Amino acid sequence: MVNLKKSGLSWKRIEDFGIHYRAIARYLQNKIGDKEMVENSIREIQNYARRQLTWFKRDERIYWIKKYSEAEKLVKNFLK
Repeated sequence: MVNLKKSGLSWKRIEDFGIHYRAIARYLQNKIGDKEMVENSIREIQNYARRQLTWFKRDERIYWIKKYSEAEKLVKNFLK
């Protein structure tokens, strides 16, 4: 495992790596507790997933499938 702080990176740079890095960096700096670290990480992941879903829903090339039979029919037609 790499020790990010010994690598010479600033806390700000470590936080920029992503959601989990941000929460862990704050925890390691004693800015938040372990419970808050987990809660923040989960909340940020959920928000990220919501933003992705919103983005995908705008893409008209994506066909949202509601039933298995619908998916099966689309795959069969695609393979023909």
